[in-house]
Amino acid sequence: MFIKDLQSKAVQLDNYQATYLTLKSDNNLFRFDIIDKKEFRLKKHTVGHLSLFENHPLLLDYNENIVTAYINSKPDDSDKFKQDFKNAIDDITKGWRNWATYVEIKNINFTVDTFFNNVKHGTGKLFEAPSSIAKSITAVCDKHKVLIKTFTNELLPDNCQLLVFGDNYVIAKEFKLHIDK
Repeated sequence: MFIKDLQSKAVQLDNYQATYLTLKSDNNLFRFDIIDKKEFRLKKHTVGHLSLFENHPLLLDYNENIVTAYINSKPDDSDKFKQDFKNAIDDITKGWRNWATYVEIKNINFTVDTFFNNVKHGTGKLFEAPSSIAKSITAVCDKHKVLIKTFTNELLPDNCQLLVFGDNYVIAKEFKLHIDK
């Protein structure tokens, strides 16, 4: 059995640890090893229909190269620019991630306020985002005649998968049925 064999079936999260999860479906219990877990939100005993994705807004951060951009000029209308910037991200992430995720850097105290200040002055770091989001933001910059300089990490994407059921999700390289030996 593969995790995709449970696609669209009702499952209940029985248990999970850092490297596996157990799902109950049709009175059967299945343990799946989580290979190279990246991110998760799990709550035991949650029930939902299982979906497995290879393309999804939550996967962009892992399956695309990351682009970093610096702003080199001020927009004429910074409020309109900031709203268009936010909308460009929200159109792609569909609410699965907050737009601020791509302008904040927690470990160096780079906040939304820092972003707003950089836009106001037309200098400094603007964003760090997956290439599809960067492309959308670049179009906003072009529309507002804002000059930016971008750098792409050019790393090989992880090609992760997303497992969703109810309001639970796990992002990992792979989910393998565990077979006791």
